[in-house]
Amino acid sequence: MRLVPKLRSDVVLSAAIAIGFLVVSLGISTGAQVFFPLHGWLYAADFFALMRDAHTILWGGFGILYAPGIGQTAHPFGALSLVPLAEFSSLMHYVEPYPYPLLRPVIWLWSLGYMSIFLFVYVLAVLRAYRRLGLPESRRRWIAGSSALLAAFCLFPWGHPEDVAAMALSLFAFADLLDDRTTRGAYLAGAAVAFQPQMLLFLMPLALLRLKGFTRLAAFAARAAVIPLAVALPAMAGDWSGSLSGIVSEAQTGKLRFNRPTLWDSLLQFHHGTISASGFRVAMLLMALAVGLVLRWMWRAKLVDARTLLAICTSALALRAFLEPTEVAYYLCPYLALGAISVVGIYRRKRLAAVAWSAFGLGQLGVAMSRVSALSYSLTLWPLALAGVTAVLMSIPPAERGEVIWAGPGRAGGLAQEPDPDGQGALEEVRG
Repeated sequence: MRLVPKLRSDVVLSAAIAIGFLVVSLGISTGAQVFFPLHGWLYAADFFALMRDAHTILWGGFGILYAPGIGQTAHPFGALSLVPLAEFSSLMHYVEPYPYPLLRPVIWLWSLGYMSIFLFVYVLAVLRAYRRLGLPESRRRWIAGSSALLAAFCLFPWGHPEDVAAMALSLFAFADLLDDRTTRGAYLAGAAVAFQPQMLLFLMPLALLRLKGFTRLAAFAARAAVIPLAVALPAMAGDWSGSLSGIVSEAQTGKLRFNRPTLWDSLLQFHHGTISASGFRVAMLLMALAVGLVLRWMWRAKLVDARTLLAICTSALALRAFLEPTEVAYYLCPYLALGAISVVGIYRRKRLAAVAWSAFGLGQLGVAMSRVSALSYSLTLWPLALAGVTAVLMSIPPAERGEVIWAGPGRAGGLAQEPDPDGQGALEEVRG
């Protein structure tokens, strides 16, 4: 029965943050013309590009999403999640600002409300992970607020709810894998990858650590592949060769307005400003695999606890900062948002940690949006900061009051049966 008030408080906090995001984003969007040289509202063109794909699905074109001329390169699960909004837009006869811009598209106001639902689910996932880490109750609003502030940047001004959904599902999978609920964790992980394949960098080390034996790993991978394949294969059915060519040889260029050069800018210049991202993605996966194998050794040596694990997996996700041909500011949001959970969770001065990490993250995002040409230095800086946080976490004994206790090999890990730090009752249990 004690779960009910805690769940209720989580829902209230998540709803408050989502409503706050909606109010602030509406104010900034509609009032931006007062402060900037705009003749209308500030809205995300990327979001309506994704809405275009949602309309294509709604009109029966799911089998040609990847065909040449359509322009789809991301996994179609993001577009599928917007089909209800696309149907609503069609029923209301709203005009959407893609590919031709509009001054004040009314559908954008509804779209912000729709995206706030994604943020609501994400905050719930943050609180679920926070409870599984066994951190004191008093820190939850600071963790949720700091993480949500950085995650919301994906939604406004960029308009990428699929990244927020992927982070939420990854956190749910993280909590389930810590609880040895591998079946549900596998499907959640697969759904996360279906929204954003880059989340493999976060989930692969986690799965390699928590699952013992080739059979369990293979079963987990098979279950995790169900949702991505079930969604992607029908989208490729109309044009297999064209679809494979569009996915595998995805080209990136540094000449677009918001793209910024990374460490590989010289390669872009060598290839006349355009380079395929496929080789870099393979390199990311191989490095994430190496991180997972190192984590597995650390686990057997009893050198890692749950918060350190979260920080290391987040650092693995940061590989994207080093191995993308070009960067856009919202690419940084997942690493910064997930990193906030570890940072705020470790320091007792929770307010200071939340404010400092949020300021650090917003500063990084600001640099990424600016015209600073040497963005690669910025992208190198904050993953190194995450590595420093990981080192700090590893130096703290895991068996502190109210925290996760990791059992050694051959024993199942659980939560310590410690009193709740705030006297609200404990959720802990011991797995024998």
